[in-house]
Amino acid sequence: VAFAARSPAELLEHDMGLGLPFRDGAFDGAVSVSALQWLCYDNDAASSAPRRLNRFFASLYRCLRAGGRAALQFYPENDAQAALIAAAAQRAGFAGGVVVDFPRSTKARKHYLCL
Repeated sequence: VAFAARSPAELLEHDMGLGLPFRDGAFDGAVSVSALQWLCYDNDAASSAPRRLNRFFASLYRCLRAGGRAALQFYPENDAQAALIAAAAQRAGFAGGVVVDFPRSTKARKHYLCL
């Protein structure tokens, strides 16, 4: 939209599974809506889901200032996928966990990784 409107906003198109290309401590916080689950799929043999998740969370940890926070909303296919995501965040150094909104609903259920 911003490209089509010739907006003066700075935009970046990038595969977050390759890691975030921002300087260390650049952000106070990060928010993501419905993007994280796409890292749970292999792009090719060299880009497995665990590698993509590890690169993303390591770079997010690096890009946040000390004490920075992140709230990432996602839709895992199953409990194993949610556990894979949470484990990758912990390996990167994050504390926090997953909060599930409407846990008994199949349509309204949302997962939030609060770091």
